[in-house]
Amino acid sequence: MKLLPRILLNFFLLLCLAAPVQAGESFELTVQAFRTGQPHAPVLAVLTLTPGPGWYAYGNVQGPSGFPTVITATSNGNIVSPLYPPPIPGQDPLDPSLTVDLYDGPTPFFIPLGNEPSTVIAGIKALLCSSTTCLPIKEQLELAIADAGALPLAEDQPWWPRFLLATPGVGEDLAPEPMNTNDAVETPAFGTFAPRYFAPGLEVQTLSKAAALAFLAGLILNFMPCVLPVITLKLRSFIPAVDSVPQSQRRAFRSHNLFFALGMMVYFLILAGIIATTGMAWGQIFQEPAAIITLTAIVFALSLSLFGVYDLPLIDLKGKIKGKTHHPRLESFTTGVLATILATPCSGPFLGGVLAWALIQPPDIIALVLSCIGLGMASPYLAMSIFPGLYRFLPKPGAWTMHLERILGFLLAATCVYLFGLLPTSEYLSVLILLWVIALAAWIWGKWTALNQTRIRRWSLRTIAVGMIVLAAAFLFRPAEHPDPWQNFEMQQFEALYGQENLILDFTADWCPNCKFLEKTVLTPEKSAKFAKEHNAVLMRVDLTRHDPELMALLESLGSKSIPILAIFPKDNPGSPLVLRDMFTSGQLKNALNQELP
Repeated sequence: MKLLPRILLNFFLLLCLAAPVQAGESFELTVQAFRTGQPHAPVLAVLTLTPGPGWYAYGNVQGPSGFPTVITATSNGNIVSPLYPPPIPGQDPLDPSLTVDLYDGPTPFFIPLGNEPSTVIAGIKALLCSSTTCLPIKEQLELAIADAGALPLAEDQPWWPRFLLATPGVGEDLAPEPMNTNDAVETPAFGTFAPRYFAPGLEVQTLSKAAALAFLAGLILNFMPCVLPVITLKLRSFIPAVDSVPQSQRRAFRSHNLFFALGMMVYFLILAGIIATTGMAWGQIFQEPAAIITLTAIVFALSLSLFGVYDLPLIDLKGKIKGKTHHPRLESFTTGVLATILATPCSGPFLGGVLAWALIQPPDIIALVLSCIGLGMASPYLAMSIFPGLYRFLPKPGAWTMHLERILGFLLAATCVYLFGLLPTSEYLSVLILLWVIALAAWIWGKWTALNQTRIRRWSLRTIAVGMIVLAAAFLFRPAEHPDPWQNFEMQQFEALYGQENLILDFTADWCPNCKFLEKTVLTPEKSAKFAKEHNAVLMRVDLTRHDPELMALLESLGSKSIPILAIFPKDNPGSPLVLRDMFTSGQLKNALNQELP
């Protein structure tokens, strides 16, 4: 995933990260026959599954979600065991926090056959998933093979390297089930259901009801506890401005709440326009790792400001400090926008039925209903701006507000922990490094600059602080120009390729920071793909995050009990692998590869 361009966007563009509705065919299935030079499989039937754009199938082995892809086959009525290509580990389409084995793009499954004429029946059971939905498939195809000598050569096909790595699967020992004409009755087609609703009174059929419920749903969003920053940011609107003149307090209170509400309304108007024109889904911002990382960075920066590390120029969460330049209206507006961005992924009472009806309506209706949600959410602050005398019933600023700021800072820090937990484990180290850089940059901004400095010196230091964050994000989340060529280590596959192919094993673990540093610098996808191609090597990554006696025994056989370690197994001398221990540079790796795999 290309994270960097998204992470560097202004947080307004987080709205654009909602997942679009999938369209078009979800998959294509074909079966063909080829001749090979392999004595154990002179003829090869290839069943190819091609998921549509944005769709994925799961690997053959059951993972933490979904269900496995299973191929079944018979030749002239006799059961044949198919071979499965290695899947690609990646984020679960429906739950990015999980890493699963996936088949992405055209995926060939191999059915080894003899030379004699045969009739092959190949079946597939799989679960295809996109970022929004899943589709179970159960199909079978028939292929008649009369003359093996007339078939195209398998070695000339682009999938041939995948065949060399293919292994028997799990759960393929059954013949294809006959197609049952009753299947349509047992599993009715989508769209034929007649759903009943537990609360039919909340279902929406008219615009007037949608507008009323949308306003009420927006009002209730203010009190939903699912997003802590919303509570934190809104508490500031209840504290009157620090001023000894009641009239000034009244004006400041009115202005703050008016522009706070205006920020909410503008956000919902932008959101309405995007959804109405693009057909994007509602509230799916937390399905995008890029959005979560951006929000985590923003909330972390806000928490640092509440601990007095530095002062924010536009989103001011602290009490006014003498000598500091403030833009109260702009600060109130931007704080309202940010609070709403963090709140809208929530769903509360009435909102489900309203959105279910509104999002299938014409664009002008969508815009009107979402504007009603925004108006409902902003209504308490509009009321306080209309009646600014309410500030008299609110607590007076004092020393206690400093303690409140610290409490709110800890609440925001807790929100960072919550957002961090939504990320895939593969992003943990990069995000932690980014947060550390943000903390350092905030300290430089707040402690190295002062108003008594020249403008050039002050903004030069601030530019350096911001540049540190930009450079760190560019390094940590730079787009991957090449897919990751490293395969998950499987002992059966390793034994099959041992002495037949050049093998490179990288021993790593999620808890090993040096391993992750090597993956970000020396063993990047681009560099790894390059040296794998130059030296005709198969790359395998041995994951020791969880204790595995078999993998630990392999590590100990290389004379080590610690990682990182990279082992090069030349096919001409596999019994004496070359081991690179601990940290190593790209130059050292290049010399080692040239030495062992010239």
